[in-house]
Amino acid sequence: MADCVHRIDLCPECDGLRTVRLERLPGVSSIQLADDTSAIVARGPAAVYIGPVPGPCPNREEAAGRG
Repeated sequence: MADCVHRIDLCPECDGLRTVRLERLPGVSSIQLADDTSAIVARGPAAVYIGPVPGPCPNREEAAGRG
C-alpha cells in the first residue's frame, strides 16, 4: 500500500487546480467517527491518510478581480 497519496481538486475561489499530499498512518486497526448524536465504528485493517487542510487561495486577489 502506498505511503502517501495526492488529492487533486478545484479551488472554489479561482477554479485552479490544487493538490494536497496525504500521508498514510501505519498500523491502524480500527477507526471511530463520532458526534453528539451518532458514531461510526470500523474494525479491522484500515488505510487511513491524513494531511493539511488547504489554506487560503494563493490567487485570492486575482480571483476577486474576475468576480
